[in-house]
Amino acid sequence: MSEIGYPRSASEVVATLGELFINQQKPELAELLERAVAYIEQTDYDNWDGGTYSWALRLEIPVSIYAKFESSLEAVESQISKKLGLLDRIYPRDQLSEVTILPISSATAALGKKVAPSGLDILRLWGDGKFKLFLSHVSAHKVSIGKLGTALSVYGVSPFVAHDDIEPSLDWRDEIEIALRSMDALAALVTPEFHASPWTDQEVGWAFGRGVLALPVMLGATPYGFLGKFQGVPGGDLQRPEDLSALIVKALLGNRQTHAEMRRALVAAFAAVFTYEQAKFVSKILVQLTEFTDEEKAAIWKACDDNSQIKDSYGVRGALVQAIGSQPIKKVVAVEEDVPF
Repeated sequence: MSEIGYPRSASEVVATLGELFINQQKPELAELLERAVAYIEQTDYDNWDGGTYSWALRLEIPVSIYAKFESSLEAVESQISKKLGLLDRIYPRDQLSEVTILPISSATAALGKKVAPSGLDILRLWGDGKFKLFLSHVSAHKVSIGKLGTALSVYGVSPFVAHDDIEPSLDWRDEIEIALRSMDALAALVTPEFHASPWTDQEVGWAFGRGVLALPVMLGATPYGFLGKFQGVPGGDLQRPEDLSALIVKALLGNRQTHAEMRRALVAAFAAVFTYEQAKFVSKILVQLTEFTDEEKAAIWKACDDNSQIKDSYGVRGALVQAIGSQPIKKVVAVEEDVPF
């Protein structure tokens, strides 16, 4: 079995399904998901054609809720399982299709329950369609981290800068917790002062607890503890945020757990660039990808046609042709004119 987890956390999957059922007027299923202690586990791996992982969503619910559904348990599991098929289109190599509902005592559920952020909270903190990256750092470098966040946004990354102060306010701690519960990955910006902070180790612990990627970025210090087992980003420099942001994005693309989501965000970011320089920055990483889908090619060529900052940026189109092939020639449909007899 793989030591890498499913590309999305169980809490995020459950939160999405819950909102979907609410909007489809199925409050009883939304309640089941809201009360569940959820986790995702790998069930199989097929190494054919690049490898496909199979996953199962386990839902442990209080006995009082379980009793309502026991007589129709298989039908309920089937309804939830069908909704999971939406994610297969995003992560074709990670098939999340099995659902198992199990009863647990109310006391155990209360201890294990992790409240999932609402869709509105996620949209407010991260924006729409971005890669959600939590930047764990010490407050002494907050100015440099802010510049790094700006540089990352060019690539479709929405950065959450953990805190500006050594002791966050109570309200800000709530925001941090929402971000930790909904992030796609965490970048641990390991400076010499990192380990001395009362917050950074806790933030990294959240990532491990949720099973999302904790990416160590080496900035004058060596990753320690559980962070030390992962290959980090070496040779970074906080004083060169453009270069460091590119290194971080490449690392996210190079990790199986974050590749699909970062790739999707990068293609979307390419279409949205608003300077020639940004077009060159993003395309430089974009052309290093392989196995472009037809949808990705169509989105890239549409961006080249519609966005003047891409169209008129020297060398970008040529690099894309080398990476994904020539742009398809648009077929012109001839309109027959009426000829009078």
